[in-house]
Amino acid sequence: MLIMESYADILKVIDIIKAEIEAVQLDLDYWLGKSSKHPLFSEGARKYGLDIAAKRVDFLYARMDQLEERLKAYQEIEKEIRENVDKLEGLEYKIAKLRFIDGMTYQEIADELEYSYDHIRRVASKSNKKEASFT
Repeated sequence: MLIMESYADILKVIDIIKAEIEAVQLDLDYWLGKSSKHPLFSEGARKYGLDIAAKRVDFLYARMDQLEERLKAYQEIEKEIRENVDKLEGLEYKIAKLRFIDGMTYQEIADELEYSYDHIRRVASKSNKKEASFT
């Protein structure tokens, strides 16, 4: 389903942004140092000087702000999609939600919904064929 593929993409983007935030934080540690008592007493400041370290820190704080804003926006989109999908009814939607949002296998879905694995696969397959005919 297109929405579910988009949802999975959003989750990937959220993970990437979180990794970027971690990388910026590591870079900040290099340029600022980890001690709050001695700001800019760091590897980067000793190696390149305070002027360059201060410019780099300004850049990194601006980058961190951008990343945090993007993360917040994507998390809001992810939450909205999840809430809207939770409101949908019917077996096709339950299967899609459990598969793509909750990350369950078709066997786990069959066990959860108390249907046979074959029935769950048939319903999912029909749903995918319907979607393909709309695109």
